[in-house]
Amino acid sequence: MKTKYMQSARALACAALFASLQPVAVWAAPPDLDQAVPQRLLIDTSGPTAHASLRASLEQQGMQVVSDHPGLNFMVVQTPQTGTVSARSALAGLRADSRVARVAHDRVKRLINPQMRRELFGAAPFRKKLAAPSAGQAAARVAADPALGLAGLMWNAQRIHAQQAWNQALGLGYQFIKVGVADTGLDYTHAELADKVDGVVDFTVNEQPNLCAYYGYQTDAQLAATLGAPAADLDFHGHGSWIGGSIAAALDGSGINGIAPGVQLVSLKIAQNCGYAYDSEILDAFAYAADHGIDVVSISFGGYLDRTDPEQDLIYNFYQRVVDYAWNRGTLIVAAAGNEHARIGMGGQVLSHGILDVPPGGTDYYGLWETPAGIPGVVMVSSTGNVVNAPADTCPADSLANGNHQWCKLKTDAHQPSGVGRKNQLAYYSNYGPRVDFAAPGGARKFNLPVIDNGGTEGWPWTGQGSIAGGGSVADGYNAWEVFSITSNYAQDIPCFMISGTAFPEKQCYAVIQGTSMATPQVSAVAALALSTHPAAWKDPAAVVSLLRAGAVPIVNNRTRVLSATDTSPGDLGGKACTYGYCHLGKQVISDLEAYGAGLIDAYGSVSQPQ
Repeated sequence: MKTKYMQSARALACAALFASLQPVAVWAAPPDLDQAVPQRLLIDTSGPTAHASLRASLEQQGMQVVSDHPGLNFMVVQTPQTGTVSARSALAGLRADSRVARVAHDRVKRLINPQMRRELFGAAPFRKKLAAPSAGQAAARVAADPALGLAGLMWNAQRIHAQQAWNQALGLGYQFIKVGVADTGLDYTHAELADKVDGVVDFTVNEQPNLCAYYGYQTDAQLAATLGAPAADLDFHGHGSWIGGSIAAALDGSGINGIAPGVQLVSLKIAQNCGYAYDSEILDAFAYAADHGIDVVSISFGGYLDRTDPEQDLIYNFYQRVVDYAWNRGTLIVAAAGNEHARIGMGGQVLSHGILDVPPGGTDYYGLWETPAGIPGVVMVSSTGNVVNAPADTCPADSLANGNHQWCKLKTDAHQPSGVGRKNQLAYYSNYGPRVDFAAPGGARKFNLPVIDNGGTEGWPWTGQGSIAGGGSVADGYNAWEVFSITSNYAQDIPCFMISGTAFPEKQCYAVIQGTSMATPQVSAVAALALSTHPAAWKDPAAVVSLLRAGAVPIVNNRTRVLSATDTSPGDLGGKACTYGYCHLGKQVISDLEAYGAGLIDAYGSVSQPQ
């Protein structure tokens, strides 16, 4: 791994107890927001002079300034840990200080809703070794890595015409271009990333207490010691490495390569293995990218704020301030639209009732505001699937016995797919709405339905030719219905497949998962390719977005439907009733514009635009 500016970020200490936005249920009052001490606070200062003076005063009072952005009139502080009275007095003093415009308690964003883990990432973590398939290659001037020769596996790269883009001048991406991955870290020991990671900035190093420890997980430092990893700044979740591989995995004749294999990555590590990050850590990552010339930031974390609460409204404003700061310095932020199947309006406001839920259902984000994807200036990415498969009159017993990895769906099931036979349908989990800028392949289960409705398998290597399921699943061949990439060799959350043979590097982890998280890095990668081929767009995010928009391919006839508030029936798997609704898709179809925005991102279309 290169060490051009390898470093740890400044201390970002967190509160022992903190305020955290939790899902608000239709059928229950929202939970209280915990504001116990000690506190981690976001401070909006009244100006440059006041900012410098305030910092000096706070440090004299024994407060820890854990993050400081004087150009943004923004700092993060940890109040003294000497008891409730002291901390509350400090907060009261800040609110009364004329140098302070507003104060907010820091909050927590997460990678996914924990209840949706099985839906998006598959079964419990494990390591499985498979025999390598033989791969053929279509004729092309640029010889892609072997996995792209397996028909149906790297469908996403084919769908966005990546190989056509690679045959253009600088179409592989230029190493001067840097893409920051704001995520759980990057496994720079992985063969696919070893020469691709140009720096690591670990924003989690001084969390007090560590967020993973707070939620009952091991810390990354503990995992590094247990697993014999070379450092704790690696990726022990697996999600960040998946993102990095999708963007820039090496074009080296082995395994896979990314959409932009010529560019370099910077690990902006905002979360450890549990997948939780403070808003301030995300804000710091954006500001760091802007200050250090990172061209594109890819982020798949998100959450929702209630802007009727002044503190949450301030955090929203901090996001807008930092996004504007990054935009004005030439850094484009690309973010996942979210996996709640909610309708998102301009500015990120949730316009629909209910989110995709598991029984008993009923969770509602109506009227809340999504960050960071919803913030104006951020490129919001929705997710599309490979193809919607058809149900069958009868199914083999070995499919029906395969739980949520079934590759066959009965026509007699209560919940049936729509858009059968169509490619690029909006994924059943993807957020949509007027705020969506672009769509990209994020994968979907085989029948584009939730797990509980027998949505089908993820595809190879779970099922299909030589897969772990075997049996009738060979009918799937090497098709992935979700999206295939690498994952960290130290992953604790993303299932790892090691594939033996000459086509793949030995003892290296690969995975197939789904989500708007998987769509986002493809847009980030195409943005990097567009920058590589259009030097006039460097440091001009508006020009980059114009290139993406000009190259995007419009999609028509989306048949994916909105969530049903009234279908309370049990799912086709498990039999648990959806007592409060919003577990199943309904009847109303989502429009093409709200599903796809400007259309499906297209690598060739963007890089081949006139200079």
